[in-house]
Amino acid sequence: MVELQVNTNPDLKSKLIEEQYLQESNNLPIYLTKIEVVGGESFSNQFFQNLLSPILQNGDLTFIQLVNKIKSSQSKLIETGIFDKVAIQILPDNFYSLSSNKIKSYNNEPSLLTKVLIDLSAINLSNNQGFFNFNNEEYLNLKLNHINHNFNENNETWQDTKQEIIGGKLGLLYGNSTTNDLSVFTGFQLLKRNLINLDDGNFDSIKFFNGQFLKSSILNQLKYQKIEYLHDQSKNFPKNGYELLFNGEISSNQEQLNTNNLNEFIKTDLSINLYKSLFNEFFTTKFQAQLGGIYSFNNNNNDSNNNNKLTPIHPSDKFYLGGYNSFPGFSKNSVELQGGDQYYKLQTTLYSKIPTLLYAPPPPSASTIGLGNEQDLNPLRIYATGIIGNVVNSSKANLLEDENGAISYGFGLKYFNNWANFDIGYFFSKRLAFNNDTNSVNTAGIKDGLHFSISIGGSNNN
Repeated sequence: MVELQVNTNPDLKSKLIEEQYLQESNNLPIYLTKIEVVGGESFSNQFFQNLLSPILQNGDLTFIQLVNKIKSSQSKLIETGIFDKVAIQILPDNFYSLSSNKIKSYNNEPSLLTKVLIDLSAINLSNNQGFFNFNNEEYLNLKLNHINHNFNENNETWQDTKQEIIGGKLGLLYGNSTTNDLSVFTGFQLLKRNLINLDDGNFDSIKFFNGQFLKSSILNQLKYQKIEYLHDQSKNFPKNGYELLFNGEISSNQEQLNTNNLNEFIKTDLSINLYKSLFNEFFTTKFQAQLGGIYSFNNNNNDSNNNNKLTPIHPSDKFYLGGYNSFPGFSKNSVELQGGDQYYKLQTTLYSKIPTLLYAPPPPSASTIGLGNEQDLNPLRIYATGIIGNVVNSSKANLLEDENGAISYGFGLKYFNNWANFDIGYFFSKRLAFNNDTNSVNTAGIKDGLHFSISIGGSNNN
């Protein structure tokens, strides 16, 4: 008997018509003897019973009914997002122990003994990623499975202060594995934090947290995007679309040895990214807007001198701007050294291909032939960018009143690759206000000039 290959192409019916099987075999009676799954050893039987329920419901059916049930189960397997290969075959079962003449049949012709073979290749769900990073602001550093708890991706560096953190978060994550357009997370986080190596040179708002503090939070995160990439396989250079990110938390931060030192607050952060390409992706524009705030709604009842004094916000809960990944042209976290409870940032970047007279991309390797647009798997672009932003403490001023904002603009060259990134640029930076004490230009935190970064990484994910 001829072996039928059920292709993973979603248009299964069209594929079978092309192979001239379906026209003559739609009503062919089939007796399904068994379903064999290869490559799913790490998953339970109950897992497959739920996903393969359309096929398992009935074993006495026609060929076209079997094909439709296979399509339904195949879609369920793909939608889990944990298999990078789902291949299904319909094969004759020549070794079925029950003789075909003992199978009750009400058809004009006997049913064909058939089995379904499902060949799966699961994604490695437990994987490690590591990066070596080096730039003109930091020494060589290694990041392994790094999770940054600051919404706007800034590290906390307060002179020689170090922080010990232990904890975790638990919640529910909803996402569309087919389109990846929408992602929603809600959950609970518990962190035990301890600042060490504090000295007299630290700010008072930092020395307040000399001890162990327990932070408990209710987290809500929303991500919605509609993005077209320059190359669908690498997905490392968006060319058109938009992305909306929202992070919110309701938190309580309490000292372990003095329960009166309690701070409760709400923290929100909103980020919008817009992408637009022109002239056959020769130019690509990115616009980014970020806005965040923290509202603290309890007082320090342990202060006998001033009952209205607010308990400070923990340094790692504040917002920071400044540094290569955050605000190039300013030193790390230096837009406001103490951090703030309000911030905004607006940035526009124009990327451009390098004219072919100056640079021609190398020809595609043999492994990328047939992928389409192979030379843009990992694009190299020149860019020009402009940034304006500020971080303030609402106890001193709000974003609308504060005049100590920062502005930076520059140009450079950047290579986009998931595992090997390179960026070099030259920036000009300044403050928007004068120093009120000396009536001179405020240059605090400015670090303009040449900036560069190199990052090399890898993963054990197959």
